[in-house]
Amino acid sequence: MSFRNFIPTVWSAQMLKSLKNDNVAVRLSDARYRSDAKYGEEIKINGVGKVNIRDYVKGEPLSRDGWEDQSTLIKIDQQKYFNFGVDDIDKRQAQGDLMAALREEANLALSEAADRYVYSFYPEAGQVVEQQSLTSGNVLSTITAAIKALYKNNVPKNAAFSLEVSPDFLEKMLLADVIYGNPNGDTFKNGFVGRVGKWLNVSVYMTNNLCKEEDKDCCILRTKRAIAFVENMSQVEAYRPEDSFEDALKGLHVYGAKVVRPDEMCVIKCGYGAEDKI
Repeated sequence: MSFRNFIPTVWSAQMLKSLKNDNVAVRLSDARYRSDAKYGEEIKINGVGKVNIRDYVKGEPLSRDGWEDQSTLIKIDQQKYFNFGVDDIDKRQAQGDLMAALREEANLALSEAADRYVYSFYPEAGQVVEQQSLTSGNVLSTITAAIKALYKNNVPKNAAFSLEVSPDFLEKMLLADVIYGNPNGDTFKNGFVGRVGKWLNVSVYMTNNLCKEEDKDCCILRTKRAIAFVENMSQVEAYRPEDSFEDALKGLHVYGAKVVRPDEMCVIKCGYGAEDKI
């Protein structure tokens, strides 16, 4: 707001903030790696191949293997920034912490951008389940088909699965819960930020940042190890611009990601059908 638009109006102390999607994709990725990475760097993640098992025969010499290097590199190739200022007059009008509110909005916007980037890796999933017309009647079998696909890839039986779905997909799950009863005893309870609850012992998350392919949602079932993510909020600077009377804040977010275990990730590509029971 410029000086010529100044009106001596009392602002509410409670800032009206736009609703944003919660960070989902990044939080469900493997982020154990370096957090001080710089743009253009490559982060090496060490990995080894499987160990051979052989029959033991008494008196015969043992065979000895070397080891297979299955390391992978994550390139830090994404840079996103924000830069905003608040005029001194605006700050005097606002009874709330205007800078803090804008800083929170910037953080949420960066989170959404990072989520969309992570979801762009969906074509690298090791398994794909397609459902042309998802309804409450087949949503359960669609999810179990994706679970089966991961288990057939030898994903550990005790691995925790996360299912990231669109609002339309979630609607079919909610309708199935109403029509057929709760299939897991505690579905859609004890939710937290972005999380819906559990279905078939799978943690379910809703997001608006999933990719689409030919008007089909690309929902994802995966373990936390499937995608590695490296990020660094490399610079956040508060400053006073020389050409104005305001406080300003700018920040730079750098990151990169890679599908490192495609066998632990399944994409559910689905369109949606009409309901005939409700």
